[in-house]
Amino acid sequence: MSDDELLNQTLPQGEASYPGAAMVRFSGAHALYQPELTPNQSVVQPSEYRQWQAGPNDTFRPGGITMTSLPAGVYAGGLDAYGPYVEHRTILCDDLIELPDHATGRVLAGMETFWASADRYRALGLIHKRGVLLWGPQGSGKTVTVQLLMKRLIARNGIVLLFANPQIMLAALATVRRVEPTRPLIVVMEDIDEMIGSYGEHEILSLLDGDKQIDNVVQIATTNHPERLGARILNRPSRFDERIFVGMPSGESRLTYLRNAVKRSGAQLESAELLRWRDDTDGLSIAHLRELIAGVLCLNEPYESVLARLRALGVKPNAVDGFAHLSMGLPDQ
Repeated sequence: MSDDELLNQTLPQGEASYPGAAMVRFSGAHALYQPELTPNQSVVQPSEYRQWQAGPNDTFRPGGITMTSLPAGVYAGGLDAYGPYVEHRTILCDDLIELPDHATGRVLAGMETFWASADRYRALGLIHKRGVLLWGPQGSGKTVTVQLLMKRLIARNGIVLLFANPQIMLAALATVRRVEPTRPLIVVMEDIDEMIGSYGEHEILSLLDGDKQIDNVVQIATTNHPERLGARILNRPSRFDERIFVGMPSGESRLTYLRNAVKRSGAQLESAELLRWRDDTDGLSIAHLRELIAGVLCLNEPYESVLARLRALGVKPNAVDGFAHLSMGLPDQ
């Protein structure tokens, strides 16, 4: 009997039952070990490899291309087995309109002055940083203000970091500043009251003015409920130097918004009718105006029914009245 025949008689017939027989086998391109990936991880395809990345102890791994600076844009921080990283994000939003006599103009003008004043800060030995808290009713335009700030900064070749976990954000900020020490930067903290509820006040304070402060940065936060923020957040200028109320749009602002939307739609609307829309929407928010435009001009719904629905939604939040009773009082408007 040959060796091969002897081996065939020795091997079990049918389903294998030896230890390890149930393990998944890979063949060909899948022969290498492929670990299960978390949702934030991805496999780099060979076509993305461009060069060798040098590691410790004479180790080398294939990597993508390198660049001396990040492309201007919006990023979120992350952390994996290799350390902190930033991931580019695409922000979808409606066309942005700068409205007259709205808090947005005040914020934008203040930021332009801040970015132009870096030399003055350094001459006085001050960290070039600014904190701005935008507060006001839901839908009043705080997010639009933030988006306009982001757009302005990106046009200046700056970058925006969207706040996530405080520890991850601190690591991402430190990494960005280590690679690009003077790059203009905005950190966005939308609904900061909810973040404090999730991570605790101490973690947020560490980011705002702890021992790991960074230079050339604007930290901008929003809230619909300032009464939920403690005095250590509200009453320390080093954390939020300006606290700006973003209220419902004025008649002039509403008219500007509506006129721009009607013009873009190509609809034919008499001036008297447009003025009626302005008057009918008194007390409604930017979000309400957007829905009015979408309902009437995009979905062909009757104007009166859309307006009635929106008025039913126009409930005044408690935050506006509650804020007046805080020790800091109401900011200048």
